[in-house]
Amino acid sequence: MSESDGHGGVESDSPQDADVGAAANPEREVPVRDTVDQSAETSSIQESETPKRQDTQPSRSDRVDEKNREGAVRVKRPQARNGRTASVVGTWGRSLGATTVFLFALQIATGLMLMTVYSPSTTTAWSSVWYIQAKMPAGWLVRSLHHFASDAMLIVLAAHLAHFVAIKTYRTRHPLIWCSTLLLLSVTLSLSLTGHMLPWDQEGYWGTKVRVNILARTPEIGDVLQRLVVGGVAFGHLMLTRVYTLHVMILPAIALFLVRLRKTRDKPCVDAGISGNQAGSVGSRDAVQRLRNASMCAIAFALVGGVAWYVCAVRGSYLLDAPADPGASSYPARPEWHTLFLYQWLKYFTGAKMEMIGAIAIPGALAGLWMLLPYWSRILPERAAHRITTVLAGGMVLGVGVLSAIALWSDVDPSDAAIRAIHDKQSAEQPLTTHEEHALRTRSFHERRDRARRLGLRAIALANVNGVPPEGPLALLANDPDTRGPELFAANCATCHRFDGHNGLGNVPKEPADASDLAGYAGRQWIRGLLADPMSDRYFGLMKKSDGEPAHTRMRRWVNEAMDDAADDDTTEALLANFDAVAAYLEDESQRPRRLAHIGTGDVAVTPANPETPPTSSTEIERGRRFFMLTCNECHTYGGEQTGTLKAPEMAGYGSVDWMALMIAEPSHASRYRARGKEHAIMTGFADRLSDRDIRLVAQWIHDSQPVAPTTSTEIIE
Repeated sequence: MSESDGHGGVESDSPQDADVGAAANPEREVPVRDTVDQSAETSSIQESETPKRQDTQPSRSDRVDEKNREGAVRVKRPQARNGRTASVVGTWGRSLGATTVFLFALQIATGLMLMTVYSPSTTTAWSSVWYIQAKMPAGWLVRSLHHFASDAMLIVLAAHLAHFVAIKTYRTRHPLIWCSTLLLLSVTLSLSLTGHMLPWDQEGYWGTKVRVNILARTPEIGDVLQRLVVGGVAFGHLMLTRVYTLHVMILPAIALFLVRLRKTRDKPCVDAGISGNQAGSVGSRDAVQRLRNASMCAIAFALVGGVAWYVCAVRGSYLLDAPADPGASSYPARPEWHTLFLYQWLKYFTGAKMEMIGAIAIPGALAGLWMLLPYWSRILPERAAHRITTVLAGGMVLGVGVLSAIALWSDVDPSDAAIRAIHDKQSAEQPLTTHEEHALRTRSFHERRDRARRLGLRAIALANVNGVPPEGPLALLANDPDTRGPELFAANCATCHRFDGHNGLGNVPKEPADASDLAGYAGRQWIRGLLADPMSDRYFGLMKKSDGEPAHTRMRRWVNEAMDDAADDDTTEALLANFDAVAAYLEDESQRPRRLAHIGTGDVAVTPANPETPPTSSTEIERGRRFFMLTCNECHTYGGEQTGTLKAPEMAGYGSVDWMALMIAEPSHASRYRARGKEHAIMTGFADRLSDRDIRLVAQWIHDSQPVAPTTSTEIIE
């Protein structure tokens, strides 16, 4: 069934003949349908241009567009609505939807496994997350995959929307596909934010509190929304339960509905205009697209798994901060990476009304503009609408990037030299510039952040050793000297004392110190410095009586007399060596009280030191004990006994936790500096200000600051 067309070419009436013609002419163009909508559109065009045939054979115009001069058959190639054929970006871009569904399925699978262990309670949430990370087999991998798949899904969805804009899908496809994808991005962001709070750690707690405060600024309904989320006025168990319900039930159900809605709207286009041998062509293209989808999903899984392995296995991160402490209002809260731009954006809006505009009005208007894009873009000419949409999308991406970069740059830690120069200006009472004030705030932020990180690592280390106590994870740090000790010292002791020049937390108080520096207290180096210069500012030099006279001068007089009594250089050298020995002994006494109580006096006052004997050996420590009982016991009692009449503090267990706890609670105790006398107690007692537990925590922290050197001899003195 063929006829001549006058040019020598042959046109086929049947699909079989067309296939033969295609084989004879390899340059023949094969019909390609870049999208399902394009297939439907091509079919409708062909049906409108070709009269219906009365026989059952396919119409000639259904398969052939025109004959070329060589007589070969050329088939019309379907065109996209934007006039361009599919590109590499276009074909691989269609895999972003499948990758999004894969990442969502990965989160559901890992989330179900996490739900078998997680306990949504303020006393058990942190503990259960720690157990997942530290104790559950492969728990760290499951949780890190869940965590980073959420971040990856946000990135893929954003790229998916950008792909829609690039190929104008928002105009050619059903509006609900665009709207559902945009809503799915919002739901995914909500899943990330609610999941951020579930560990009930410091980062999640304070970050959520900032976001809830922004939500409360919504006009008219702000208070209602806040109470709806929080479940009251305070963050607690009820809020955690509600957030947990949102995260594992409500938001995933909405996301599943949106995914199903997209699939339903795409389905009618799949079968449109496909029949006969076209189905085989579409089937082959579907197979290629499925291969692309599988490749994209594999790449996404490899990237998520690689990041999870690097962060948790290589860097050793638990993705967990210290337990949430509502009283730690100085926590340096910062938003996650995907909302960092909003944090910087709100800095430019001051005042309640302006903050409402920046946090609610403008973001809401932009969200509405993008949601209605399929509708308002059809009002304008296609080219103009596409240009406007591209400019808007590019401007938003650029704005988000710039704001995020500014936020990161503003948190860069200033150099130590710059901070010293600012402190010098403050000391000279010169006014600071805005930039210098910002530098001080940034340094304070870094100090607080470093401390927060140390607290998080400390809480995890304590849990790894002893587990989490029944009263909750906060007890880990509340009973830890390394955590509570410096806090209590800064709040109660730093008005007079210093700890290595600061207040225990790394900050230098504005008011000068008027008592000794307690860093390394009762350690060998601290004692040796005291014997060398008792009136140094590090020891007794800053302490004054009520009349302004130095408070403790007997030690200085005794040291000066001992040095003056040294007849020659050998005697002086022996005396200094004995000072070294007694410093080593007192350090040992603080670590192991009364261990050498059975050793009495001996004629060691002028015994020269043996250069081959290490200063921390048991022999040297024993020698220091004998020197102490021969010389120091004249003023200082040991076990209530002394050889002289002057009253000085008791030295049995000197520098131990028990000794310091009594000194902190009651410095005027008879075994310490007494309430009366020529050199009575200057320090105020804290027995009525701090609990016994807090006093011991401070004492333990100071005690543990001693840089104790190990004993080099295995000899045990009994």
